[in-house]
Amino acid sequence: MNHLAHCFLSFGDEDILLGNFIGDFVKGHDWEKYPRPVQRGILLHRAIDFFTDHHPLTDRSVNRIRPFARRYAPPFVDILYDHLLAIHWEKHTSEPFLDFVEKTYAQLENRASEMPPVLRERLPKMLAGQFLHGYTQRKGLEWVLHKFSQRITGPFDPQAVADAFFQEIDGYSEDFKVFFPELVAHAELFLHQNR
Repeated sequence: MNHLAHCFLSFGDEDILLGNFIGDFVKGHDWEKYPRPVQRGILLHRAIDFFTDHHPLTDRSVNRIRPFARRYAPPFVDILYDHLLAIHWEKHTSEPFLDFVEKTYAQLENRASEMPPVLRERLPKMLAGQFLHGYTQRKGLEWVLHKFSQRITGPFDPQAVADAFFQEIDGYSEDFKVFFPELVAHAELFLHQNR
């Protein structure tokens, strides 16, 4: 899952959110350097990624997009699933999307000084661009896909990925509709078991 889902799966807890948000940038045992509440968020991030990477429905989505994204199909699906979360938001929570993102932006800004340097540098631009809002529209999703394609090696056509996704969005939506509630339950259980 990408930014939106990781933020959503922090369940409004600012410490968990910080850890979950920085999870990709904390390598090896470096998570042990953070306070215990933030450690839980970092480890939650890893648990979310592991669950997602090994779920048969995400496998099905990955196989759909693989002809266009090749070996980068799994991270592309993470991004595509954030769009599905955004457009089906009301099926997963009663909290209005705009309330959620504004609260999340404020919490991330509060904790910027605790983030790894690369994220401290990126965060002001992300916040200024309202990066979570982008997942709600095709244009924003295409922008995220384009930015991601610039960070990976090999010739990729992010527009072809987006076109292929929107041509089969019903199939991806069916995968996501079943997968995401299972991921929510997994994240809740992980936090309960790792208090």
